[in-house]
Amino acid sequence: MENITSDLVVYVQFSSAVINITLFFLIMLIIINFIYNIFFKNIAYLIRLLRFINLLFLSIIITLLIIKFYFSLKLEQTAGLYIYDLKYNFFKENSYLFYFEHFIIFSSSFSDAIIILSFITGLICIELLGLKNLFKTVSNVNLFYIFNFFVIIMVSTNNILIMFLSFEFIFLPTMYFVFKLGYSKKAEKANEILFYWTLFGSFLVLCTLCYLYYIYNTLNYIYLQKETISKLESQIIFIIFLLGFGIKIPLAPFHHWLLKVHVESPTAFSIFLSGFLVKSALYCLFILLSLFNNIHNYFILTGWIFLSLIVATLGLAKQTDIKKLIAWATIQEMTFMLIFLIFKQIFLTHTCILFIILHGLMSSYMFYIVDMLQRRFKTRALIFIKGLHILLPKLSKHIWFLILLFSGFPLTAKFFIEWSLISLMVDTHYSTLLFVILFVNFAGAIFFCKIMFTIIYGVQEEDDLDFIETQKKEYGLLNFLVCFILILLWLIYIL
Repeated sequence: MENITSDLVVYVQFSSAVINITLFFLIMLIIINFIYNIFFKNIAYLIRLLRFINLLFLSIIITLLIIKFYFSLKLEQTAGLYIYDLKYNFFKENSYLFYFEHFIIFSSSFSDAIIILSFITGLICIELLGLKNLFKTVSNVNLFYIFNFFVIIMVSTNNILIMFLSFEFIFLPTMYFVFKLGYSKKAEKANEILFYWTLFGSFLVLCTLCYLYYIYNTLNYIYLQKETISKLESQIIFIIFLLGFGIKIPLAPFHHWLLKVHVESPTAFSIFLSGFLVKSALYCLFILLSLFNNIHNYFILTGWIFLSLIVATLGLAKQTDIKKLIAWATIQEMTFMLIFLIFKQIFLTHTCILFIILHGLMSSYMFYIVDMLQRRFKTRALIFIKGLHILLPKLSKHIWFLILLFSGFPLTAKFFIEWSLISLMVDTHYSTLLFVILFVNFAGAIFFCKIMFTIIYGVQEEDDLDFIETQKKEYGLLNFLVCFILILLWLIYIL
């Protein structure tokens, strides 16, 4: 126990330093970009220097966050507890400070995963929208940095109301810099769909938070965790939280808004929605459901998840839009992740957190490939996208890498994650859950790979197609994502 305590002290100091450095760099970048936008906007050659400074600071931030994420996992595994449990003593000793009443200076591995995905998927969005010179519009880059401020607030607070409001706020700049600067003609319609559906879920959650504050006179996560909640009250609040964030994740039958938004929105938003926003909704749901330990609640959740898994798997079977195919795959795997978060086993949760990062990178990888295909074929219809092994040989190799990742081929990151999850299901005798997982993985992989093989090796009916091979800029971004996926595989090996 003494070793754990000493490790926790070291981790708190290191984590505090990383968060402070991250916030300092974000403030510096905002100031530098603001000064350039006001005083030096007409000096063209300075844009290269500004781009270099932004990328340098962001590279340092992402590197520090990955190191912090590794140490978070190691500490939690050593202690056999979540850092949310470990930090209770720290909070108790410093409860006289007003700052610690609402915020903490260190976070869990789940929190670190959300911040990492926020930066990586945000950079990919900026790169995609850079086709419309977004990066030269410095005010929008500053908006991205402000967005990350609220993400850090969301994962660094003890107050679930502040967490919820921060989660809701991150939708506002997302809608602005993607839908206003995107190239989709139906972006405004997709914006309305996203707004109304998420607003309905938010209203349910907000009403429940008001009730909790009225009854317990606090919304502090640590205080509420120690409260005794009756069985009936626990079940009702549990269902409302699940419904409110289940719409945002989403779970069936509330998944139709996600399909509609993916189809009608620009690819940059699809990357951010699938790679980060639904993951942050899963994080908030995990925090809120952790307040309730009533085992009867999980039978309700498990039944709903089983239904959602089957619906998502069947949705993969007959698709004609490649973007919709990936949207269905996202619904399936987000539901799959939620299964392993509800059992609150420490190693099971850590494996799922690695899966969340992998899926965030993999979905960004898939949607970026879809964007490249759409710009070349001028369509997303699968009947017209064929013969990539001849037309785009380099891109077909990346699709092969995607097939191996999604199907969980041996020695890939997903293989080790799924193997550990299935092993734990066998050890804990969850036979029904194990059967559903095996069926969903097997059927989903078959449906997905069948369509991808058609895209690569199908016969193209038109003979006059003339494509430019993958450009260096596009190819470099794909390699960037591959490198992060390989880093994740290395983390899995050493953990």
